[in-house]
Amino acid sequence: MQRFTERQGFTKRQRGFSLIELMLALGLGVVVTAGIVQLFVTNDQTYTLLTGQARMQEGARFALDFIGRSARSAGYYGCDPDADKIYGTLNGAPAAPETPDAWDPVFEFNIRRPIQAFHGINPASGLNDWTPALTTLPRNTGAGVSVNTLVNGNGVRGVAPGPTNVAGAIRPQTDILVLRHVQVPGARTADIVSPTANPVILDDGSLDFDDDGNDFVVIGNCEQAALFRVTDVQEDTPAAGEATLVRATGAALFQNAAGRSLSGQSVPYGEANNGQGTAVGRVMSDIYYIGRAATLTNNAGADVWSLWRKTSEDPPIELVEGVEDLQVLFGIDTTGANDIAAANRYVSFDQVANNAIRSLRITITATSVDAVDGATPLRRTFSQTIMYRNG
Repeated sequence: MQRFTERQGFTKRQRGFSLIELMLALGLGVVVTAGIVQLFVTNDQTYTLLTGQARMQEGARFALDFIGRSARSAGYYGCDPDADKIYGTLNGAPAAPETPDAWDPVFEFNIRRPIQAFHGINPASGLNDWTPALTTLPRNTGAGVSVNTLVNGNGVRGVAPGPTNVAGAIRPQTDILVLRHVQVPGARTADIVSPTANPVILDDGSLDFDDDGNDFVVIGNCEQAALFRVTDVQEDTPAAGEATLVRATGAALFQNAAGRSLSGQSVPYGEANNGQGTAVGRVMSDIYYIGRAATLTNNAGADVWSLWRKTSEDPPIELVEGVEDLQVLFGIDTTGANDIAAANRYVSFDQVANNAIRSLRITITATSVDAVDGATPLRRTFSQTIMYRNG
């Protein structure tokens, strides 16, 4: 009897789980595992969404900031010379009085036109698919050849007949915005500058002009201004702490014209008791446009677009990835006679006519670049109105 009891107890100790218990355990495990997987999937989707939103908003902020800085500086000369006393000394920039269009051959340095824009009107990339046509725009025409540029090959890409499927190629039906100003800080003149002389400036060791012949500068005061090309910089000449900006002449479009004066009225820069009342600064022309991104496609294989900028004679650079549209309206004052300097109507650049520009309304469409749901990226439009302070 005793042995039976012990054997029976031994048998009870060896009992396992029943089939029902195993099925219940497996079912609970599947439910818990599915919940954990769903949690990870949801967290990953949330992370992707938040990252996309952050990237989109950051891109929009940077894009508007870049354009805003140039827009606020547009038209700055250091002082405010009379519009009909801005003279050109280059072969491609006639002396005043001339219309700003007369300086189009030297588009990259056309300081006579502080603000300019081209409005995309057709879903193609030909010259006439913008208004006005892109005939004056510094652009590459293919095979390393460009037109309207100082440096060959440094034009805007992707305007027919150039390649349209390369990084930087302009996106059709988007606007192109051009903003020009004189760079600050400039260099002060050391003495009165004769209209036919080479300007002498003060040099404190931080002189930013090069002797490579590719600096195009404006000398100006509150009465007049003139554009010329610096062909050489002679430091410590005629005295220590001074530098002479040589403006040698030549026959090419971007060279100084022979016999051209810095003043159409033969008026010197500076006065007898204030020879330093004049400054010299480099011309900065910023061309903003939407072009193909360097990465070309996103994680879903769709085209990626970016905000690009070409500054003066330099090649275009990609500023902000994920900006796919740029539209610009200009606030004009159609009632200038009432002495209220404020915009009362917003139009595209081709409708500005002779009205004064008081502000710019910049509208961009930014994206998250990569698709957040496996198919499309996030997309949102942002706008900013900027006062034109130097008009």
